[in-house]
Amino acid sequence: MNKTRLLGIAVISLLLINLGILAIMFFKHGPPPMGKMAHSEGPKKIIIERLKFDAEQQKQYEVIITEHKTKTKELNKKSRELHDDLFSLLINNTIDKTISDSLIQTIANNQKAIDNLNFEHFQKIKAICKNEQIERYNNFVLELTHLFGPPNEPKNGPLN
Repeated sequence: MNKTRLLGIAVISLLLINLGILAIMFFKHGPPPMGKMAHSEGPKKIIIERLKFDAEQQKQYEVIITEHKTKTKELNKKSRELHDDLFSLLINNTIDKTISDSLIQTIANNQKAIDNLNFEHFQKIKAICKNEQIERYNNFVLELTHLFGPPNEPKNGPLN
C-alpha cells in the first residue's frame, strides 16, 4: 500500500468518525431546552401561540410590549450605570463602605423595580385574556422562569 492511498484511507476514516460523533451528539441531546428556545423564538411569539390570542388581543399585546420594552430599557441602562459606579470604586486604594453599601442598595432597588415591572407586565397580559384563556394563562405562568429566565449555567459551574 503506498503512502497516498494510506493517507486517503486515514482522512476518510477520520471524516466518518467525526460525522458519527456529530450524529450521536445531535440525537442523544435532542432539541435545546425550552428556556433556550424561548430566547431564540422570542417571548412575543410564544405568548401569542400559548394563549391563542386573536387579532384584537395581539394589537393590545403589542401596546403592552412597547411600554414594557421602553421601561425595561431604562431600568437596564440604570443598572449598568450603577454597576459601573460600584465597580469603579475598586480602583481606589481604600473603599468607603458607606458609598459601596449605598450603591449596592440602589442596585437592589433597581432590580426590585425590574421585577415589579415584569410582574405587572404579566398582570396586563392576563387582563387581556378572555375567560376561556385563563386556564392556559395559569398553566403558562407556572413555566415563566423556565421559559424566559436566564439560561442554565454550564455543567461545569460558573466561571471563576
